[in-house]
Amino acid sequence: MTEPIYANDKHRVIIETYITMCKEFAKEVSTKSRYNNYLEVVEIILEYSNNYGSGTREDNFWDWMLIIPINLAVATNGFFAGVETRSNSAVVRAYRIVLDELVQDTVNKIDKIEPIKE
Repeated sequence: MTEPIYANDKHRVIIETYITMCKEFAKEVSTKSRYNNYLEVVEIILEYSNNYGSGTREDNFWDWMLIIPINLAVATNGFFAGVETRSNSAVVRAYRIVLDELVQDTVNKIDKIEPIKE
């Protein structure tokens, strides 16, 4: 898996925790092959985040800081929609609620990070 580029150690801890939680939620409600498909999408998100800013119109620090949390929340919710069945709907819905809280918490923590010029 691609190692994300982080702004600093606080950003690293926040993002690593968030990615781990999303991956665990997805793993719990899916088969191995579907989970591997989910990991491919996660990989695309991480690569996009790492390459952000290489284009001529991409250079907003705060946009970059939120690429992983926002895109991963959307991808994970889409994944949940695809794997939800009658037998697992209660668990999937519970994970959706927790994911919503988790993404809000993650964004709030990132918002408190102060950029430091080095």
